Amino acid sequence: MGQQIIRQPDGLYAIFSSVVDSWIVYDATRQDVIDYFAEQAAEDARRSAARILDLVDEDPRKAYYQFTMTFEEANTKSVKHGGEDLSGKLPKEVS
Repeated sequence: MGQQIIRQPDGLYAIFSSVVDSWIVYDATRQDVIDYFAEQAAEDARRSAARILDLVDEDPRKAYYQFTMTFEEANTKSVKHGGEDLSGKLPKEVS
């Protein structure tokens, strides 16, 4: 990750990046640091989900390789294991 949380002499916190060799956060409370890393994780998750969605839209096999299922296959598994049956709840074709 290249980031280190450091306690400042005044008791607040700073984050030093070894990538840019500079402070990226300073004068932060404990909650500020938690919020910073939570937002970084959320942004990473958004990028990851967007990348997978792009692959699914292009060709699902590129996203999941040998584990790719069609809607029908996934729905059948869901029903078999007591999950939701979406077959009658969705329009036949989405534009």
